[in-house]
Amino acid sequence: PKDSLMGSGKTLRVVIIKPSKYGVTGDVERFRRGFMPNSTVPYIRSMTPAMIDGVQIETHAIDEYVQTDLRYLDLLRDTGVPTLLALVGVQSHQFQRSLDLAAFARANGIPHCVIGGPHPMTCDTSEFHGRGVSFALGEAETIWLPILKDAIRGELQPVYGREQRWSEELDSPVVTPPTRRDLRRYVVRMLGIYPARGCPFTCSFCSVIKIAGRQIRSQSLETTMESLRLAKAAGVRMVMFTSDNFNKYSDAPELLEQMIEEKIQIPFFVQCDTQVSKQEEFVSLLGRAGCF
Repeated sequence: PKDSLMGSGKTLRVVIIKPSKYGVTGDVERFRRGFMPNSTVPYIRSMTPAMIDGVQIETHAIDEYVQTDLRYLDLLRDTGVPTLLALVGVQSHQFQRSLDLAAFARANGIPHCVIGGPHPMTCDTSEFHGRGVSFALGEAETIWLPILKDAIRGELQPVYGREQRWSEELDSPVVTPPTRRDLRRYVVRMLGIYPARGCPFTCSFCSVIKIAGRQIRSQSLETTMESLRLAKAAGVRMVMFTSDNFNKYSDAPELLEQMIEEKIQIPFFVQCDTQVSKQEEFVSLLGRAGCF
């Protein structure tokens, strides 16, 4: 492609945005302070390398819900720096806003836009495919690096992850927490960490198996522990283990023991299925590790 950055020593600007939604008045919902930080934004930012194929990667991460300073929209205008707009963690009530942000970026000279998250993974977005905005239908571990490389080459594919939705094994990054300044935007200075993913059940009311699959996969214990160490050093006051069935995660007891041994001492909460009521020793271990 004519606008390829390969071998140029140039910079690719990557703008990661968690979109807000429109309120009943049609305005974008914005708040001076949010309740808790979004988990996807720091996760995708942590997955983004500083350099690919000799091209510098300049990353910006924005949670639109708590951005009352609209100068971030200037990142979505052509300033001579090749830019990739990634709209991440998009849920159904945020989908229209994500489309509008992508349209705004394209109208202002930003050709590379991709939308990912629960809505593209669980809903039919085919009517929008091939119209200038790409869609991520799979996990970021599988498709994020190819997306970045395609942006460097100068052209995105219309769809990513159609053939393989989930990774067989999680090669997850150590999560770099938000800065103290960004954490102050929220009532709860919380960080989401993903030790494991997937759910063995097939409940008709739940979309988890469409997003994370039925096979429970986990990242390495050291990845989780290092994420916790960085979170503590950054001033994170609370952790949410976002795994949907923490009590079905086979390495959970070992993780909790390590947290106790290292005295991580960050209050945390987890999601478990109702069978946890039969796991009294596990519940006790959760309490000793700091689960409230």
